Amino acid sequence: MSEDSLDQILKSAEHKMSTAIDFLGRDLQSVRTGRASPTLLDRIQVDYYGSPTPINGVANISTPDARMRPAP
Repeated sequence: MSEDSLDQILKSAEHKMSTAIDFLGRDLQSVRTGRASPTLLDRIQVDYYGSPTPINGVANISTPDARMRPAP
């Protein structure tokens, strides 16, 4: 293998790794510890009349206030 092809492979691998890190960072931003958040479902898609549609486009999603107590 030539030096140029090794450099090209290295650059390609670095680009793919940095892209993977960016995706992971965006995924981790949506996770909130300690409380539920409707934004956790933003990327979920459902089949709606034959086409994939974000779940928040076909349903209202909410979380109860943290201070609310469950009914006995």
